[in-house]
Amino acid sequence: MVEVASIDRSKEWTIKDYLQLEEGLPAQLIDGKLIMSPAPAIRHQRTLKNLFLLIEGMMRGETFFSPIDLYLEGKDVFQPDLVYVSGSSKDIITDRGIEGVPELIAEIISPSNSFIDRNTKKKKYLRAGIQEYWIVDPANETLEIYTPED
Repeated sequence: MVEVASIDRSKEWTIKDYLQLEEGLPAQLIDGKLIMSPAPAIRHQRTLKNLFLLIEGMMRGETFFSPIDLYLEGKDVFQPDLVYVSGSSKDIITDRGIEGVPELIAEIISPSNSFIDRNTKKKKYLRAGIQEYWIVDPANETLEIYTPED
C-alpha cells in the first residue's frame, strides 16, 4: 500500500513529503512550504496554449507546460507554467520532471500567484542560472523578460 502524505501547513515540507502527494495536484514546494493554487482561469489557459505553440514552433528543444515539477536546488519544487529545455540540456529531463536549470521559464500571472511569481520565484530562478525568465500578464497584456544580468 502506498503511503499518502496529508497536507499539513504547520510543518516544513521536504521533497520526500512532496513526492508522496497525489500526482497532478496543483502544488509547489517553496522554501519548505507547500503552496497550492486553484486551477487557472480560461484566459490563463489560452495564454499558456498560445505561448507553448509559439515557442514550440520557433525553438529546437522541448517545451513543457504545467503541471511539471522543476527541481533546481534545496527544498524547492516549482511548477512553472512553461519550461523550455534546449537539445544540449536534454539530460535534465527525467521521469520525475525537470532536474536542473532549463534555458527558459515562463509564468503567467494570476491573482493567486502574482506576488510569488514576481518576487520569490524570480529571485530563485535567476539565482539558479535560468537564461530567461518571462512574466506574462494577460490582464495588462505585458511580457517582462528577465535575465541573470538583471
